[in-house]
Amino acid sequence: MGKLLIKGIGKLVSGDISQPLLQADAILVEDGLIRKVGRAEELEAAGADRVIDVQGMTVTPGLIDSHAHPVVGDFTPRQRQLDWIESSLHGGVTTMISAGEVHTPGRPRDAAGVKALAILAAKAFQNLRPGGVKVLGGGLILEPGLTEEDFREMASEGVTHVGEIGLGKIKQPEEAAPMVRWAKKYGMVVMMHTGGTSIPGSSTVTAQQVMATDPDVVAHLNGGPTAVPWPEAERIIRETPYAFEIVHCGNPK
Repeated sequence: MGKLLIKGIGKLVSGDISQPLLQADAILVEDGLIRKVGRAEELEAAGADRVIDVQGMTVTPGLIDSHAHPVVGDFTPRQRQLDWIESSLHGGVTTMISAGEVHTPGRPRDAAGVKALAILAAKAFQNLRPGGVKVLGGGLILEPGLTEEDFREMASEGVTHVGEIGLGKIKQPEEAAPMVRWAKKYGMVVMMHTGGTSIPGSSTVTAQQVMATDPDVVAHLNGGPTAVPWPEAERIIRETPYAFEIVHCGNPK
């Protein structure tokens, strides 16, 4: 792929909240990877094969869409939309995380089926990058009958996370919490729905249910569906260590 020099950067955003802006105006890319950040006059000595002058533009890391519902491939049958993942790239999204392939037509609702779907989606998106977007597919939807051995097997096959709890038939903490512990044991990150219902079959999820289930990530805390009441949102923020999503299309309070 050779060397690419991007120069003329007006503002360079690091992605590190402790040092958000870098004192640099150029990036050296080699074989598709960022090798060095610095001043153009220093990096030009590396002998780039191609030079792009961005003429004062701001350069940022790619955005991560932490909550998406793909199926397999760059098509979503729920909205009948083609190439939506690739289109997201034009908004700056370079990584997308599946919160569960719940829009898959006829999606299975048994343990063997959801396990197979998670493994399929995870492996399919390892081989497919629509427009270059990296998709972490295979967000497991929790259904009755899943065992610890299922979680071990899925993790070994490349499933990295549990899609938002509350979309399958496993909804209540007493059912979900043991599965959450199994998932974490095998290195999976666990997401959980909060607030009102979304797709048919989903249910309202309260702060108490979230805390009793003990996920890693709390989905759309400020809504997407109807948000939880403000005191419950505040409780999740102040009393738990969980990461939580604040969404642009949620409640702006």
